[in-house]
Amino acid sequence: MHRDEPNYRICALIISEIIPEGNFFGCEIRKMTFAEQKKRKFSPIQSVFSEIRDTKYYKTYATSLPYIDPIRIKSKYVVICDISEREPRAALGGAIRTIDRLCRFLSIVYVEDAKRKFNREHFGLLPYLYQVNKIYSLNTSGDEANADLKLESGHIYLPNRPELKKWRDKNTQKFLEDIFNFHDVILECATKYLYRSSIGHFILDSPEKIALDHFKSIEIIVNSLSKKKEFKQRLEEATKKINLTDEEKKEILKMWDDRSSYSDVAHPSPYDQAERYPNQFPIPSNVQYPKGGFDSIAANVCLKYFAYKKSLFSIELYDPFTYTDRSGDKQSTDNSLSEVNAQWESNRLCFYTSEKNKTTLTQKIKKEFSKEYKISEADILEVKIEPGGKKVVLQTKIS
Repeated sequence: MHRDEPNYRICALIISEIIPEGNFFGCEIRKMTFAEQKKRKFSPIQSVFSEIRDTKYYKTYATSLPYIDPIRIKSKYVVICDISEREPRAALGGAIRTIDRLCRFLSIVYVEDAKRKFNREHFGLLPYLYQVNKIYSLNTSGDEANADLKLESGHIYLPNRPELKKWRDKNTQKFLEDIFNFHDVILECATKYLYRSSIGHFILDSPEKIALDHFKSIEIIVNSLSKKKEFKQRLEEATKKINLTDEEKKEILKMWDDRSSYSDVAHPSPYDQAERYPNQFPIPSNVQYPKGGFDSIAANVCLKYFAYKKSLFSIELYDPFTYTDRSGDKQSTDNSLSEVNAQWESNRLCFYTSEKNKTTLTQKIKKEFSKEYKISEADILEVKIEPGGKKVVLQTKIS
């Protein structure tokens, strides 16, 4: 139940090119000397790591802060918001909503003011920056007292880990070496987005960024596997190439709709549902994207993409040449296979040949590839000569 009279006062420093003093929509902007700010012990609102109660049980763990202020403002102007709320965090959340809205409109009005003054059609937006530096509680007489605001870490993640010192499967170490040493720009980007999304909550990324990074990890792979115009068409083609299951495809389509059609992830929502929530701090987000974090679909898309790309080889065809080896003997590169820029791009090869018959050329490539990579020719599923006859795509069985 809210009181009629304010019981909290939030002070925030504000800075911009033009700062009008006075009362604005429930806030007051006024000048305050550095001496007074020092006397009031102004300091940016920050959270702290709480002490773990049961230190005998929790030997190792991870935790994170609920809020970090990433900027620092030094200004002689302060915006003051008095508010009636049930407790300090609710008061802080409500005041920030009000101050944030004020700064949004001050920023846009700054543009209109400059357009009128300089008779210009356009003028750059200069945002009004603010930073909460003090929270007071107010008694019935309006007297200030320091509010007891605690912003502490609370959750415990991965307590007493690790559980194991070895991989569960004996072949996992070899798989780690294979995927780590496989150079593919799409896989690198996808895993980067996926990992960032998975740790986003801990490093205080916004819910919007967490959602976007999560779906980007899928989207960048799907888009690389098809040239179709629409995402859903590209997904159909990608599903066949990397063997996605019907359930995986269904979940990806749902993520696409969640990201593209609802809330404030990729496209704007006509209303902000979070504005209807009770005042709280940190400020809640309007994002409604259920995936991320421990979702298994995006990780599996990355793994299946790796398996697919590992089985695919791009072979460029070149005319053979002769050279003199260290012994002084003449050697020919005819019908030889070699890697191209292996440190940057895996599975890119070149094949030197004078063969013009496509059937014979295919057999020679199979034979040399089988010899070089120590696999059976039966494990080579396809050797496709691209139009123009300068490039071959070879695919092996997906292991």
